[in-house]
Amino acid sequence: MKRFVLLSAIALLAIGLSGCGGKEELGNVGKDNPEAAKDIKGDLLVWGSSAGDTVNELFQKKYPNVKLILDTPSKHEDATIVALAAGSGAPDVVELSQAHYWKFRTVDGLENLLAAPYNAVDLRKDFVDGAWKMSTTLDGKKLFGIPWRYTPYVMFYRADIFEQNGFPSDPKEVGKYVSDPEQFFSMAMKMRSKGHYFFRSLGNMSTFTVGDTFFNSKMEYIRNTESYVKSLDYLKRANQLQLVFSGTKEETDQAVNNGRLVAYFGGLYRVSTFQDGSKSEAYGKWKVTTTPFGQVYGQGYGTYSIPSQSKNKEAAWEYIKFITMGEEALKENLKTAQISPYRPSWNLPEFKDTKDPAFGGQNTLAFGASIMDGMKYEAMVKADDSATDIWDEIVDEGLKKNMDSRALMQQAQEAIEKKLAAEIAEMKKFVAK
Repeated sequence: MKRFVLLSAIALLAIGLSGCGGKEELGNVGKDNPEAAKDIKGDLLVWGSSAGDTVNELFQKKYPNVKLILDTPSKHEDATIVALAAGSGAPDVVELSQAHYWKFRTVDGLENLLAAPYNAVDLRKDFVDGAWKMSTTLDGKKLFGIPWRYTPYVMFYRADIFEQNGFPSDPKEVGKYVSDPEQFFSMAMKMRSKGHYFFRSLGNMSTFTVGDTFFNSKMEYIRNTESYVKSLDYLKRANQLQLVFSGTKEETDQAVNNGRLVAYFGGLYRVSTFQDGSKSEAYGKWKVTTTPFGQVYGQGYGTYSIPSQSKNKEAAWEYIKFITMGEEALKENLKTAQISPYRPSWNLPEFKDTKDPAFGGQNTLAFGASIMDGMKYEAMVKADDSATDIWDEIVDEGLKKNMDSRALMQQAQEAIEKKLAAEIAEMKKFVAK
């Protein structure tokens, strides 16, 4: 254990010193230190890793005396919760995705990486603030993991069709233009008159208008303000203007390729949808910018954690540092547009100098990083998961009836607070501790 504490302290000091002098650079994580790496040994059971074969092989090469076991059960996040409650059966490392964070933000059983021997508090300055916060417990006292991706939700758009119809085509200009709701709907109406659509579903629009959360960190209901009235108005307006393309997956794919759909919404990693030129007659004609109405949300978060039951915490911590901050892993992740919230990674040549031909030479990676700090992130809790189903059912019915947005918002709040009263009360007790 003493050696573990010493190695952790040295590694984190090296990372911290790398940021001195005003320029963020990668530290020694992921770089060759063969002798120290040989001292790390034993079995390492990892559940749910998105690292991919290449990254795991690189880790195995650097740590030859660690036996990496990638034996992930079905629904591994739930399996981890069961193991934590039972006191046995948890892996050494587990990757958690955004849909499951709420299950871990109020339970014991994951290592607090702010504490010794990890002492990760010194890393905070190197991470985007929202990404760091999403990996903390609801009370803000513990860091239950290190984030490896924090993906902006963006608008891909056909720059050529925008320009042909008299609208801006430059990403910055388009982002500014569509941030104004009236300008966006005016554009959408003109495009619609020419046979174009903007959305594959109203769910695409909900992601950047209302987000995913219903409660703040004090368990106070938040979907009851004027901004949510406006958000519902936007959904109603899009529905009335028939901006949603309705079709099978094959028909939708064709609409994306032939220009009937002039916009495509998703996490930045969706750039891969457009990168195979053989499948699209519009290769090179797409660009990416921020979503309409001025809010920047995210879709695609990931965090690596160490269960306290781990039998090899030393190797587990090395694996997490390698995956989230190691140069080799970061470079590999960039190939699939998995941009890291670890700021020093943005100085990699593979990040700074990338020009994507599928997007007319735009650096989509740098664009994604440029909007990370402005991303609106509210950590989900257990009640959010249940509230989503109630909200969706009421709002869907309200849109069909063209209900007043304020009345619809109030109806949804009353139903959620009534049906989830016990869950909300339980969570309020936790945050009050």
